[in-house]
Amino acid sequence: MVSDPKRADEQPQQDVEWASEGGSYLEITEVNETTIDVSYDHWAGCQDELHAHHLFIQWAQLQNSLANAPSLKLHVILKRKAMNIHGYSKFDIFANPVTSADNTSVLYDGISTFIEDDTQFTYILADGVAYLAENSTSDNPVQSTRCLPSSSLFNSILPALNDAVPIPSASVGDEAVDCTSGTLFKTSFGDAGFAFCVSGASGFTAFSSDMDIVVRYLANPVRISAPTLTDRSTSCAVVKSTAVTPVAVALLTGKSIPLDSSRKLKTASHMAMAASTCSCKSTPRPCIFFHGLGNQDELDELQDSPKIIPTKFGDISGHTPCCSTVKYAVLNTVDYGWTSDALQEKYCNISLSMSDTSDLTSRTIDDTIIVTHSMGGLVMAGALATGKCSFASNTSWVSLSPPMTGSMAVDYLQGYCNGQVGNLAVDLLKLIGQCPVSTSRRSTVYEKEKYSSTVRDVAYTAAQEAYRGNVTAAICSNYYVGLFSKYQMPNILAGKEIPHKSTENDGLVEFQSCAKGLDSSLFGTSYKDQFYMPELNHADTAFLAGDGFFKDSQKPVKWFECLL
Repeated sequence: MVSDPKRADEQPQQDVEWASEGGSYLEITEVNETTIDVSYDHWAGCQDELHAHHLFIQWAQLQNSLANAPSLKLHVILKRKAMNIHGYSKFDIFANPVTSADNTSVLYDGISTFIEDDTQFTYILADGVAYLAENSTSDNPVQSTRCLPSSSLFNSILPALNDAVPIPSASVGDEAVDCTSGTLFKTSFGDAGFAFCVSGASGFTAFSSDMDIVVRYLANPVRISAPTLTDRSTSCAVVKSTAVTPVAVALLTGKSIPLDSSRKLKTASHMAMAASTCSCKSTPRPCIFFHGLGNQDELDELQDSPKIIPTKFGDISGHTPCCSTVKYAVLNTVDYGWTSDALQEKYCNISLSMSDTSDLTSRTIDDTIIVTHSMGGLVMAGALATGKCSFASNTSWVSLSPPMTGSMAVDYLQGYCNGQVGNLAVDLLKLIGQCPVSTSRRSTVYEKEKYSSTVRDVAYTAAQEAYRGNVTAAICSNYYVGLFSKYQMPNILAGKEIPHKSTENDGLVEFQSCAKGLDSSLFGTSYKDQFYMPELNHADTAFLAGDGFFKDSQKPVKWFECLL
């Protein structure tokens, strides 16, 4: 049975008093302004005037309660390792209400803190603006504060509270949600369904497949103020206002919920939510992961984890139910491009070695799951196209963000190195490479553009044909902002500054390049889709930032876990 989670003894963060004294702060929350529309006409659907008058008085009392609305503590419990934030699966968010003079609107400031390695991350939401302050505790401390995109956990919660509907029961997987001490409601945060157990002044708990949120009311506010930006010329996004209903106000203040007929809060049916994990739908097989370009050092021995290539693949251990074993190849993808016969042979030889049932004579890879990222997909496609190896029917190829027509990032870098492009931002050069352009990057110049050649264009066409005939599943993103991580800002810069053929790109690879050779109608925006068109940047599709909270279009690890 899923019950109200324990809080204080399991929390990894500091308590309110410590956090409010100027210690380290961090937050996943964001401020949201909500406007309250109060009028007698709001209750026009009531059956009689007396009932309408009673409900109007009740709503007016709720409105007045906003003047003394309590601060909130949100204790977040993440159920999947891929969702952890700075290594934390449990953390607190503190939020203060800021009400208008006439009590018709409320704005929440928020704060939360994490420490990872030698850096303290402070997430602050103040006056509708979200900030991230980073403070290094190393021998050479570095401090920086910047704006964050205007999206947050709290922004998703407030609109969801408006849509809460009572239900008789709920379950997560095979476990029933325990709400014997309160009233059960259902709603959605983004694409994620939640069941609320509301206990009045005691607060409420939201249950879902991937996370639980325990909301409690605080006796005293938390000290939260806007930090000073490192770059004071930066313009930050401000959260827009959101209208709230009587139900939402009651939940935010701990008051009784007005279940009136005008809101038509009819009890819905049982709410069944999926379990937090997926099981393998096929037979588990050995899995081999091939990274993209940019790795200089090569190892003969396959690795059990991506620890040695931490910027090429994220660790998805615990999320590979269809992998009987997991191995990572570490290859030189700086001095060898995707058309290299030597590199293609290595892909084939390594893949053939994964299963005892593979046929070395015919070079047929059997009973294996092959996962490629970025240029790795082109290498595999090139190997298949040139007959170096082939797939048996029970081998699956999962391709992540392959540049099947190349990448304009390489053309842009080549132009810069040739003196045809002005100065580039340092962060952009770190992402797309340095001068002179490496062999591997030169191999991914854009098809049929000025830096390509007839020979390379022919190779692209053959690779696209092999891709279409052999790939089992693919991720091709159409939005470069992606998940919050250290990779986010460089990919946003790349998505905007590089002269891509389309704004639908992951920062480095366009959707149309990634999907070249495939029917674009195959792609969907849910992690349940075999061909996945998510809102992720190029690093996200290598599982480097795990999964997002609420959007089905930002769950690459869950996609892989539930895929086969």
